[in-house]
Order: sequence, then C-alpha cells, then structure tokens
Amino acid sequence: MTEAEILRRRKLRRAAIKKQKRRRTLFLTACGLAAVLLIVGIVLLCRGCGHTEGSTHNESIYGSFAISDRSCVYTFREDGSGELRLSGAPYRFRFALSGRTLSIDFEAEALTDCEYEVAYTDTGLELTAGKGTATQGEKFTLNRTEK
Repeated sequence: MTEAEILRRRKLRRAAIKKQKRRRTLFLTACGLAAVLLIVGIVLLCRGCGHTEGSTHNESIYGSFAISDRSCVYTFREDGSGELRLSGAPYRFRFALSGRTLSIDFEAEALTDCEYEVAYTDTGLELTAGKGTATQGEKFTLNRTEK
C-alpha cells in the first residue's frame, strides 16, 4: 500500500468518524428536545386537569354571598346581572368576571362602578377591593348563602 493510499484511507476514516459524531449529536439533541416537549405536555395536561374557575360547586361566582353579619349580600346571576343588598336596600348591577377580576357596573349612578380581585374559598369568596372602591386593597370574605 502506498503512502498516498494510506493518507486517503486515514482521511476517509476521519470523515466517517466526524459523520458518526454528528449523527450521535443530532440523535442526542432530538432525544433531549423530545424529552422537553414530553415534560411540557405533561405539565400542561396536569394544569388542564386541575381546578379552573367554575369547575366545582365551590368555585362559582353564581349565587348569593353574604358578609358574616348579613348586612351586605351580593347575588350574581348567570346572565351577568346581580344585586347588592346593603342594610336591606337593593342595588342592581351588571357584572363581568375576567380571570380573577370582577367588574361591577351599578345601575344607580349614585354608586361608583368598581373592581375586585376574586379568590375562591371553601365557604365562598374573598374579594380584594380594587379600582373604584373606597378601601383599595382591603379584603372581604363573603360566605355562600345559596346557589
């Protein structure tokens, strides 16, 4: 075998080894990507199976909720209408729930429209006063009185 032939074979062998390394790297990269996609899919599936707003009887905005002394009772209906009974006096409103933000639009112009952040509890709702409220940041616990 001539020296030129030996050099050519070495060159071919090096090229084959390089090609094999590239294939191995590509295979490992594909496996890693598949593993990441599988983990992301499992996480998203688990999140989808968890509790979402309105998914259980305890997590629903619809129904009546009262402060413990019953001086303030909110009623939310599925058609987006509602009523606030404050010391027995009724005040009608329209509401919208977007994520955790509850927006209330009172019919009476004397009352200021407002927003609350909603958190569901075992017994009802916890409202955190937001825009349009006199006591921003204050939390109110409302217990479910009826559906």
